[in-house]
Amino acid sequence: SFAAHNPVSKTMQQMIDALASHGLDAETAQLDKFYESVRKRASQIETPAGRQSVIHELYEQFFRKAFPKQSSSLGVVYTPVEVVDFILRAADDVCRQEFGYGLTDEGVHVLDPFTGTGTFIVRLLESGIIRPGDLARKYASELWANEIMLLAYYIACVNIETTFQAVVRAQTGVDDVPYEPFQGATLTDTFQITEEGDRADTSLIPVNNDRITAQLAVPIKVIVGNPPYSAGQGSANDDNANLRYPTLDARIAATYAARSTATNKNSLYDSYIRAFRWATDRLGEAGVVAFVSNNGWVDGNTADGIRKTFADEFSDVYVYNLRGNQRTAGETSRREGGKVFGSGARTGVAVLVAVKRPGSGSCTLRYHGVADYLSREEKLADLDEAGLSSVPWQHLSPNADGDWLNQRNDIFGTFPAISDEPVSYFTSHSGGVQTNRDAWCYNFSARAVGTNMRLMVATFNHQVGAGVVEEQGLDRDPKKISWSRNLRRMATSGRLAAFRTDSLRRQALYRPYCRQAIFFDPVFNAVPGKNLQYFPTERHQNLGLALVAPRPGVEFALVMTDAIPDLSLFSYSGQFFPRWTYEKPGTTDQDSLLDSAADVDEWGYRRVDNITDGILALYRERFGPQVSKDDVFFYVYGVLHSEQYRTAFAADLKRMLPRIPLAAAREDFEAFVAAGRALSDLHVNYETVDPYPLHEQAPLVGDPWDTYRVQKLRWADKTTKKTLIYNGHVTLSDIPADAHRYMLGSRSALEWIIDRYQVKTDKDSGIVNDPNDWCREHDDPRYIVDLVKRVT
Repeated sequence: SFAAHNPVSKTMQQMIDALASHGLDAETAQLDKFYESVRKRASQIETPAGRQSVIHELYEQFFRKAFPKQSSSLGVVYTPVEVVDFILRAADDVCRQEFGYGLTDEGVHVLDPFTGTGTFIVRLLESGIIRPGDLARKYASELWANEIMLLAYYIACVNIETTFQAVVRAQTGVDDVPYEPFQGATLTDTFQITEEGDRADTSLIPVNNDRITAQLAVPIKVIVGNPPYSAGQGSANDDNANLRYPTLDARIAATYAARSTATNKNSLYDSYIRAFRWATDRLGEAGVVAFVSNNGWVDGNTADGIRKTFADEFSDVYVYNLRGNQRTAGETSRREGGKVFGSGARTGVAVLVAVKRPGSGSCTLRYHGVADYLSREEKLADLDEAGLSSVPWQHLSPNADGDWLNQRNDIFGTFPAISDEPVSYFTSHSGGVQTNRDAWCYNFSARAVGTNMRLMVATFNHQVGAGVVEEQGLDRDPKKISWSRNLRRMATSGRLAAFRTDSLRRQALYRPYCRQAIFFDPVFNAVPGKNLQYFPTERHQNLGLALVAPRPGVEFALVMTDAIPDLSLFSYSGQFFPRWTYEKPGTTDQDSLLDSAADVDEWGYRRVDNITDGILALYRERFGPQVSKDDVFFYVYGVLHSEQYRTAFAADLKRMLPRIPLAAAREDFEAFVAAGRALSDLHVNYETVDPYPLHEQAPLVGDPWDTYRVQKLRWADKTTKKTLIYNGHVTLSDIPADAHRYMLGSRSALEWIIDRYQVKTDKDSGIVNDPNDWCREHDDPRYIVDLVKRVT
């Protein structure tokens, strides 16, 4: 019946029929189940807001199961009604406040460029913001909604049109209200329609193209919505990368990226940031953007260019930060509170209301962040009652670096840098190893790593031998291989790979206090970094500071290690500063003249000191000629563990790599050196320290391999954390409270052990990673139980 009244929907039905004829019967069956589910659930709901929630829930659940690739690529997450209503109220309020008109007024065109199931337009129609006398005009010619996914577009049209019919019926008291198609809905890629030289395909859906042309011709005054959040595909096996938009991306490059101080600016092309740039440009000289999105831009390091640009391009900016970032862990995650989008997204969320007003001068920034520990329900309840004038806004004054929150300390910049400056501490540093296929390249069992990687190499070479020259022809079975960009290019260029036995290393630090075997290989690690210079063979020893890379919302952490570190050692990207680097001499003519055979080890490498001569000279000038480079190295480690240092420069450590102050006196310097050495010894040699005398309840007799087998550790009481249930018949109790004070980022040292030492099966590959294998291959059934005691 809907298609009979809507010419665009007739074409939609033809498309659905055509798709079904091309073998999509399974999807058709899923659609039948979906529509039946909608009918059943909707019949039980009595309020308009409730109906929107049901549509969201059913559609999102269906879409994620039926079309997982599209869901991932487009970032399908639908907005709670409370958030939608707040955005609409705020947009109307700020328009009246700044321009003297409301959303109801003639000529005020409102666009939802990523409409999903149409909730923003539906709630605007139901809200009362549009006066009854303006409703017909608004609906016919001043409301616009774009959607790229066919199913969502179809539902949005039904949703908007039936809502309009119901609102008119309620306002007029007339039951027999004619069904009016919504002419403002378009099936389109919002980013694509404004690309330079874009030409829409008029042959498939002429009416749809006419609507796009009409939309592009009108002066949009207000843009509202929930932009797609996708940052791209998670695995190269998915063949599901985001699209490119040259015109839009060039605008980002010229603004957000040009003004960012970040080294890696890839995240500035995430979909929701593209939406910021697109919407700002689409408004023209004046108007309002009101979005709910990922909140990473509010305080992110790479987003400094966004914040600087916003301050120049907008006259007023309101940020209501709902937080809820569950990509953190431990206490940090608990403070963030509930996820606003429920299971739909783990990222933090913020509402942005930004005003473009010509000739306004400087930008006024207003910010409100919700309190710690609030549940999702509490956040939405507060938002449901809020208006632009009732929110307790905090006025922000950004600094020259583009910091809005957690502004850095000016003194910090006067200290010598840890690296990358003329007088700094380390000559060389690198991120840890990034494999992009951890399930394959890491395992508690070195034997399993060898088996898994031999299979992958064989699968890769089979693809090359089969003559695959196009990426689409590659075998993407995740149980045989894990692809990445470099491997795809290598395969399609016809280059064979080899299983290198020296790439199988038995010791890497995958997470704090969690050593695993690694396939450390320049081909099958996506980004090995400089770590081959630090650990050229398994026989070369080194020592280094592994620390979390600067990141807002993440507590600073570091640990000393003598093993190859993983890039995500603390769950986030890290940096590694080694004591030494290794090089093969004689690589240039000049080197060959200066080489001394005495400097070269039996494997052909020369060890090079990684502490700079410049920093040594500075320390000797201040503290005396007896200072060695080892002293400087351990001094840095001591200072970076100082609670006073971490507290004073907490904001700086979230934004840049450490800068290290010189001690006030020689005695202080020597104290920090001693502390750094002691901490280093504990943290590197944690497997050999005396176990803490926890009370161990275990069977007196029995096979130790069965007795101490681990499946998953857990606290008996998460509040007190005094007793650890090791397995069904072993418990460890009397854990002192002080053991929980040693934090490594978001988790304590003991919580890292609980998190890592459990049997896990990788969902895609089916590979099992069993910590009991480490015990067997090291012939120590008590390794894990003693590890808990040693780290305590």
